[in-house]
Amino acid sequence: MRIPSHLEKFRRLSALRGRLDSLEDFELWYWTTLTAGTNALNAVFHDAGMTSDDPVFSTIPGVHLVRHDDGTYQRELRGPGDVSHVNWPVVDGAGDPDVEALVAAMVALETWRDACVRSDLAPTPAIANECDAAFRQVESILRQRFPGELA
Repeated sequence: MRIPSHLEKFRRLSALRGRLDSLEDFELWYWTTLTAGTNALNAVFHDAGMTSDDPVFSTIPGVHLVRHDDGTYQRELRGPGDVSHVNWPVVDGAGDPDVEALVAAMVALETWRDACVRSDLAPTPAIANECDAAFRQVESILRQRFPGELA
């Protein structure tokens, strides 16, 4: 996806998560938070030149669905594009402080995915607050990296 598409998804998902209750709607709130964060991650990776923002759909690392002029899609092997989750695939962001901070925030957020969404750990206010703090860090980095584009 292109950077503007990632930023638009981030805006829409951020607005949606603001309408959900972090405990009562935890699973939806969490997935909205995680998906918004993943779009932020992809936008920053693209902006840093670490991954391509070609208008293709990444499926598994290195494999992309590419739309052709006749409207059909075909799989193509390409370099790294959009990531599905932080560190899947791993993108080397060493040396870029925004990328390093963003990855750390997303790792903190993803800590609760399996425990609370795929398993039976009941979310607590402390867990929701930790997820929200990680998201606020993601949002702050994105606003600094793309000033004026998230209004």
